[in-house]
Amino acid sequence: MEPVLTDHAGAPLADVPGATPMSEREEHAAYVRRAPAPLHGSPLTLLRFMRAKGMLRPTYARLLMRYAWLRLRYRGRLQTDGLCFICPRVRLEIGRDAVLRIGRWAWVGHGCKIRVHEGEVSIGAKTVIGQDCTISAYQRISIGRECILADRVMLIDFDHGAVEVERPVRLQGIYKRDVHVGHNVWMGYGACVLRGVSIGDNSIIGTSAVVTSSMPANAVLAGVPARVIRMREAPTAMRWE
Repeated sequence: MEPVLTDHAGAPLADVPGATPMSEREEHAAYVRRAPAPLHGSPLTLLRFMRAKGMLRPTYARLLMRYAWLRLRYRGRLQTDGLCFICPRVRLEIGRDAVLRIGRWAWVGHGCKIRVHEGEVSIGAKTVIGQDCTISAYQRISIGRECILADRVMLIDFDHGAVEVERPVRLQGIYKRDVHVGHNVWMGYGACVLRGVSIGDNSIIGTSAVVTSSMPANAVLAGVPARVIRMREAPTAMRWE
């Protein structure tokens, strides 16, 4: 189904007075995958949606109860944009002045550890995080929308100091730099993203790769340290804000 192009008010471009007809390619180029619209509708609307998606089952009921309990436990430190799914054995550690933001319909798999010591971690809408992944932040880690992280992926925004060889590492402090992962990024099993790294939209990171420097959009990465092994064709019908 072709996307319906709209203006900022939500009206179809074809119905906007004075709108200039666009070619098919221009229409594709204008299509932007935006974040989910603000929540609307009643609880009955949600139930109908869940029934249509096969979600009215005990498994999802338990996940929703866990979601409600975690929201109550962490209050303002766990912020969500509608429902998301946090599986059993997920360990959340959110500091007193830290924030964990999880987008609508995101999935955090069994056994994951998300530690927001300070600062902020944000996970975009419809992003799927596999089992036993680790996210550890002292400053900021952001993961875009509709990403897929396989099992045992790790993202970390700090390193320990180790310059003074005659002093214990644990006493040398840490270095912090933001980590940013774009939209529609796929990370293979055991991939690791280190501090200061930015990964562009639509990229793919190979199994067990260690990303130590920033990478462009549409790149395929592999190796230790990771390097670009090829570039994907940039999408013409899918862009991101």
